[in-house]
Amino acid sequence: MPQDVDFIARPPQELIGDLNEQQAQAVQYRGPALLIGAGAGSGKTRVLTRRIAWILTQFGAWPSQVLAITFTNKAAAEMRERLGALIGGVADRMWVSTFHSACVRILRRDGEQIGLKSGFTIYDTADCERLIKLVCADFNIDIKRFTPRSILARISDYKNQLTDASTALAQYAPDFKPGMRHYSFGQIGDPEPVYAVVYAEYQYRLALANAVDFDDLIVRTVELLRTQPHVAEYYRHKFRYILVDEYQDTNHAQYVLVRELAGVDAHEPSDPMATEAGKSGPAWVTVVGDSDQSIYAFRGADIRNIQDFEKDFPDARTIMLEQNYRSTQTILDAANAVIAHNSARKPKKLWTALGEGDKIIGYAADTAQLEAHWIAQQILHLHEEKGLPYSDMAIMYRANAQSRSLEEGLIQAHIPYQLIGGTKFYERREVKDAIAYLQAIVNPADDINMRRILNVPKRGLGTRAESQLTLFANEHNQTFWWAIEQLEDIEGMGARTANAVRAFRELMTSLRTFAGEHDSKPSEIVAQVLEQSHMLELLRKSEDPQDESRVENLSQLQSVAAEFEQNTPDTTLAGFLETTALVADSDQLPGEGHDSGKVTLMTLHTAKGLEYPIVFLTGMEQGTFPHSRAMENMDELSEERRLAYVGITRAKRRLYLTRAAVRAQWGRQSEMMPSQFLDEIPDSLIDWKRREAGMERMRSGWRNDGFDDGFSDEFGGWDDGDSDYGAGSYGRSSYGSSGRSRTSSGSAFGSHAYGSSGTASNAAAGTGWGSAATFKSSSGQTAYGSGSYSSGRSRGSGSSTGAYGAHRSHGGSSSSRSSASRSGAVHTRHTTAKTPQSQGMPISQIAADNDLNIADFHVGDRITHDRFGLGKVVQTQDKGKNSVITVDFGSTGVKRLMLRLAPIEKL
Repeated sequence: MPQDVDFIARPPQELIGDLNEQQAQAVQYRGPALLIGAGAGSGKTRVLTRRIAWILTQFGAWPSQVLAITFTNKAAAEMRERLGALIGGVADRMWVSTFHSACVRILRRDGEQIGLKSGFTIYDTADCERLIKLVCADFNIDIKRFTPRSILARISDYKNQLTDASTALAQYAPDFKPGMRHYSFGQIGDPEPVYAVVYAEYQYRLALANAVDFDDLIVRTVELLRTQPHVAEYYRHKFRYILVDEYQDTNHAQYVLVRELAGVDAHEPSDPMATEAGKSGPAWVTVVGDSDQSIYAFRGADIRNIQDFEKDFPDARTIMLEQNYRSTQTILDAANAVIAHNSARKPKKLWTALGEGDKIIGYAADTAQLEAHWIAQQILHLHEEKGLPYSDMAIMYRANAQSRSLEEGLIQAHIPYQLIGGTKFYERREVKDAIAYLQAIVNPADDINMRRILNVPKRGLGTRAESQLTLFANEHNQTFWWAIEQLEDIEGMGARTANAVRAFRELMTSLRTFAGEHDSKPSEIVAQVLEQSHMLELLRKSEDPQDESRVENLSQLQSVAAEFEQNTPDTTLAGFLETTALVADSDQLPGEGHDSGKVTLMTLHTAKGLEYPIVFLTGMEQGTFPHSRAMENMDELSEERRLAYVGITRAKRRLYLTRAAVRAQWGRQSEMMPSQFLDEIPDSLIDWKRREAGMERMRSGWRNDGFDDGFSDEFGGWDDGDSDYGAGSYGRSSYGSSGRSRTSSGSAFGSHAYGSSGTASNAAAGTGWGSAATFKSSSGQTAYGSGSYSSGRSRGSGSSTGAYGAHRSHGGSSSSRSSASRSGAVHTRHTTAKTPQSQGMPISQIAADNDLNIADFHVGDRITHDRFGLGKVVQTQDKGKNSVITVDFGSTGVKRLMLRLAPIEKL
């Protein structure tokens, strides 16, 4: 490129000198289409930024000819920062952004050619759901049966496949015309006409409001490029090099968008011998991704986009990046072993030069609460004894519902944490109200936001006033704001209501005037809105303690606007509103190297692209992870396995895998089988601190017609007459009130029911894959182990993956399919816990004490245990009242015993 004062021209060796062979090949490749198969932690962002610099310095491209696309604002900011350090200030002028941000820029410039004015509003999910509710109300659609969220999901599916509303109507409701106020649905029970009609009316009202939703940003851009050839030609000439990160997560609409921008289907001739993209013909396309990390099918992502890249783009080349710079070899071996069970994938095996590293730590808890407690204790140990900052640790889980018990465990241990994916800042009511004012100022046609603020703060304009204005607007096929402007023409409106509407009209007119005069100062506009609307004044006068935090949130909003002014050239209010609309969950995370002083909790989907020295991967049970709905669908199971691969490879130094034997589901305690993903990891890679939960160990003892199973776990032994630091007393369970049960068969992976006092006879088998149900006690609570034990039936399965499955509870017991099952009598053993106060609490909180002092025990000392017999002390740990000794009991195994509870005597 010609000389530019803001451009740093790096010599070739400086761009590739510190890269490995495959990375250097990817940076230097000359050709129309390149797929960089970037394994987890393989340095793809470095390769992508170096390739951009290479294109500028070695291919002679202008910065304006490069379009780089990522999936999150955080990733885009990181790439822009790295580019700035690499090539200088010219990076700030380049198109480095998310798909949605790039489309906003295109639509702001050229959207009017498809009927979209440049000041359009971007609706977030809450705005969209509110609009759906209004549409459903007009057509008397039951929103309990057709929830706004489910309708929006169906509309999103339509848009991701580039199916417009007219096509849906032609198939399911050809007699409906958008704008109709009444429509009679024909066939009862068929949901598709409902979806089609709501979709069409939803789009119609979005157009009236000059608004779009997130999916529209992609869809309308594709529409623009397809229907306006001169616009398509402009962008194809402008962008000669297109680079897309995380290509495995693209949906069909994004796939088409890339092809349209690149001109792949424009049938323009290209020179196969060309050494650069030139000024005509298809743009050169580079995509970076990993098919093993495709985890967003539920959002419409299509893994075929990356799998078929070489078919879709002529003369494409693939370069695989397999050297990992993040994790230890043990962690990578585990990830490789799990993902190898997926079929139809490009062979890839991650490796690292970082060394073998620590073994993975495995732990089986009795319940989800005890799983959380154990994790909290490990975190405290790592922080207090190993000196690791809390911000180095992350807890990851399959579904948001799992966070509750984990949060409780951290709170009880006084561990600071941050929850990613909770209520986002811009979704808080007071912040959303303030932004609604700003949206209505920029776009008065935005009915959703205008109606939201009509009575915020309360000004005597309730449902009746809103209905009168809405009806008047509908009768004239106009916007809500138009009806406010024509207030004097509305018949039947009371004087008090009319005065309040007039005051609101004057307020909004005044604010619009102020915003027009101060468009480059969004923070001043925010301050004016908060003051003139009296939102801030009323919150400050409130005696509700929650309103104090709402004031702080509004203060933060003004600070965000001020920061936007400082960091953004050509600042506008509309530009600021774009940044608030395009925020993702992962954008809440602090930057790399920032010590938040908190443990991070997040779902595995949110964790994509992140890394932590210490990772706890929780809920490793059938029906939890993999999710229950994936059990009978191989495509979904493959995606769950890719999600496991993503989770494993988030860990840099140490990985913990935990599971709970019992987890609350739908208001009852359900027994959970270990996840099949645990079996797919070689046993040599895992150091099990506790391989089986207490109930599983007892069951194993019963199957062996005895109760001596060794208990070689972290908690020592458990027996009728003692309360060691053991599996039984540690869990929330005391066994043996006075119940009895009988059933016809047992199973290695059978069904089990735990009753309270009374009898559970002849448990009726339900249906279910893999694990089991529980009985409820007379109080309505599930009594885990308080009285009776019952086993159900099992049916064998020949499939290595089908042997594990979703857990389904049906009230009594459930059947399970297993690769290893057997029938036989169930040996029920009733035991009496001597420390009833221990039920429902960790062992460390039990008050019992046998007055032994850790200072009296040393390595090599001989002791005798009431159950295990003679042993030798091999380790002591001084933890105050919860001190622990580790004892080698020879053939019985090595046990860890809490000193104050263990029935021992020093010899």
